[in-house]
Amino acid sequence: MLDIHSLPKAFLERFSSLLGDEFDQFISNLTLPSQHFVRVNTLKIPLKDGQDSLAEMNIEAQPLPYYPAGLRIKKGHDLIPKSVEYALGYYYFQEGASMVPPISLAPEPNHLVLDMCAAPGSKTTQIAQMMGNQGVIIANDRTYRRITSLGHNLQFCGAINTVVLHEDGRQLPQRLSLEFDRILVDAPCSASGHLRGKSPQFEAPNPKRLLGLQALQKGLLKSGFRLLKPRGRLVYSTCSLHPEENEDVIQHLLNHFPEARLVPNNISGLVSHSGLTAWENNQYDDMMRHCLRVYPHDNDTDGFFIATIRRS
Repeated sequence: MLDIHSLPKAFLERFSSLLGDEFDQFISNLTLPSQHFVRVNTLKIPLKDGQDSLAEMNIEAQPLPYYPAGLRIKKGHDLIPKSVEYALGYYYFQEGASMVPPISLAPEPNHLVLDMCAAPGSKTTQIAQMMGNQGVIIANDRTYRRITSLGHNLQFCGAINTVVLHEDGRQLPQRLSLEFDRILVDAPCSASGHLRGKSPQFEAPNPKRLLGLQALQKGLLKSGFRLLKPRGRLVYSTCSLHPEENEDVIQHLLNHFPEARLVPNNISGLVSHSGLTAWENNQYDDMMRHCLRVYPHDNDTDGFFIATIRRS
């Protein structure tokens, strides 16, 4: 059981400011057991058959309200990796909130898609699934050791419409003479949304580390936007709840690209909060309210931030 009195004062003060009246609900949620999720890989098995197969294994699964192929495993999650079905790639373990950015991206079968920070491939394989293995995905990552896991997971899930690229995402506008219909920038971050059962994250934010991550995030987002087609869609996401990695980064893009527009992110069945329009001494563009802040107590998942951006 989480002892609130053992948490750093700076952590409590920051999240109290972010959550306001919902702070107690937020803290209470963090005391609950960790949740388990899988995605039915419809590249290999129809959704209904995948659900039925879990039931036959006496695994209790509940579809996520906002994404039917995503399942919350209520009982028997440890049986899945031992099954033949899992070995065949019918199921992929993926955290429930992690499935939201590809939903916001809304890729279509004929699209050219860039996943700028793709490894280990959870969102890449979900995008391939949503595209029905049609169109083309360029899955990029700058870390060689992570490329290995990306390639494994693409093969495991049967994603055959994907090309793997090993580049620093900030250099891609100089490397690629392409314009993309859809771009996902799921940026490296402090992972401050991964709170439940992970006590090392219960710490005061390190300003120096946040500013270092923010510089990387700003560079990636600007590079992604430069590669976006007119009227194309870019999704920026992090598993962080810190405004320095989210609203600050989006505001930086808006300041540098007047043609960038934040658009509403209406996902049926998903409980979320609007992006911040002010934080501490910072005032943000009113469009920031279109961003999504997904807190752990909203859907009983990890925390996430998602912004959907169009190029006018």
